[in-house]
Amino acid sequence: MTSIETHPRQLGLNDYLAILDRRKWVIAQSTIIVAVVTFILSAQQEKVFAASAEVLLTRQTLSNVVTGFTNPDVYVDPERFAATQAGLARAPEVSKRAIEKSGLSSSSELLGAVSIQPRGDADLLRFTAQSSEPDVAARLANAYAEAFTEYKFDLDTAQLTNAREDLEGRIAELRGEGQSGTDSYRELVDSAQQLRTMVLLQTPNLVVTPATGAGQIAPSPNRNATLGAFVGLLLGLGIAFLWETLDKRVRTEEEIERRLELPLLSRLPVPPRRLEKHGLLSMLHDPQDPYAEAVRRLRTNLEFANVDRAAQVIMVTSAVEREGKSTTVANLAVALARSGRSVALVDLDLRQPVLAGLFTLEGRPGITDVVVERAALEVALVPIQLPTPQTSISGANGSAAPLGRLSVLPSGRLPANPGELVGSQALGRVLDRLRAEHDYVLLDAPPLLSVGDSMTLSARADAILVVTRLGLVNRPMLTELSRELAGSPARKLGFVVTGSDAKAGYGYGYGYGYGHRERAELESKPVAEMTGRRATRRAERRAAAGR
Repeated sequence: MTSIETHPRQLGLNDYLAILDRRKWVIAQSTIIVAVVTFILSAQQEKVFAASAEVLLTRQTLSNVVTGFTNPDVYVDPERFAATQAGLARAPEVSKRAIEKSGLSSSSELLGAVSIQPRGDADLLRFTAQSSEPDVAARLANAYAEAFTEYKFDLDTAQLTNAREDLEGRIAELRGEGQSGTDSYRELVDSAQQLRTMVLLQTPNLVVTPATGAGQIAPSPNRNATLGAFVGLLLGLGIAFLWETLDKRVRTEEEIERRLELPLLSRLPVPPRRLEKHGLLSMLHDPQDPYAEAVRRLRTNLEFANVDRAAQVIMVTSAVEREGKSTTVANLAVALARSGRSVALVDLDLRQPVLAGLFTLEGRPGITDVVVERAALEVALVPIQLPTPQTSISGANGSAAPLGRLSVLPSGRLPANPGELVGSQALGRVLDRLRAEHDYVLLDAPPLLSVGDSMTLSARADAILVVTRLGLVNRPMLTELSRELAGSPARKLGFVVTGSDAKAGYGYGYGYGYGHRERAELESKPVAEMTGRRATRRAERRAAAGR
């Protein structure tokens, strides 16, 4: 047997894929719901249209060229210059002029509907207006752009205009004094005309790209639905992994193997429904069923696991009820008997006995009657007729190979205190007689975590076989079960998983079988023919018991 690692195993890619497969509906529903809700909410929103107009920013003015002065804005960082112009465009005077041009009622409505951003790759200022009506958005953008160009032109020509107005006032005074023919008067007229020409030749900021139309920018149901699907996917993944963390159920054989530190002997699928009227005993009523094939695999692995231990009395138990313990031990007993073994099956689950119902032995005396001497062992021990192979198989000397025998000892009358009965010396003597007369004595014991009967009974068993059911047993149960098994003096052969999915089992599936002749040969040929040491030990024990 290989040792099982006890340290926690890190989750691998297959583990994560298994989690996603188990929770795929949660992930899918979260993704679809969030995407659909996002699409519906977006489609119900009011439509918003946007239009843009661009203004060219000029740095050098004609007045500076004529006068010979250099505009300091030429040497300012372009990004800073554009940011300054954008801030200037947000001046209250600009919005006031834009209101007059667009016909809007308030500047706050205009300021809230227009955004101003400089273009980083050019000396352009972009005015973007938003509105529920496309023509209003275009009108807002153009009005704001034109208002800014006018306001900026007035700022650039303010000094020239003031100077010209001063000169015109002086000219009017000289004309009033009758000095219109003097040289001073003519010089002032020439200067005023020059200033007027400079104002007219001043280069203003130009609206180079007016807004000719508006495009819808909101809502965008398709884009929002895509983003919603992505958010829903992330939410679904979070819910899936949180659910997996809070879910304490065990879903893989590897986790059971790691927590119990026992090898897996076999996986058993759910027994077929058609056998319910026969007590779910596939080995008796349908030996060619896939479930029976899995039981035969369990029998073979149990024989090999028991080669060195030579255990005769094997207690079969589980963590809790409804894990398929009794059905498993009953079919295993039939499989061992059909392989040529002498098997005694004893129902020691004295609280919820099942074997009498499986083998149709209700009302007969059982183990409790034998222990209190109300019935003899020979009377209570019922032989079960096994189905014979359809093809006769001859042994080495030409005689038919033995089929083996199976005897069932039901529970009998239920005692008032089962815990005292399973720990009594009288029960020990009955088990010793069964041990001496049979190759295997299989004990159907109560669940370990439900009552203390199994721990008491394990002291009289040579080995323990544990039955677990995927999806029913959880991690705290396995931890407690491991502690109980560690305290038992009996050896642990391994565990069996019930309720396993056939597709998740072996490579060929459970349906891969043998012909009638090959099946009869396997069932009638004991596995222990290869292990003569165990047969020798049993013979020695029987001889010692006879003495």
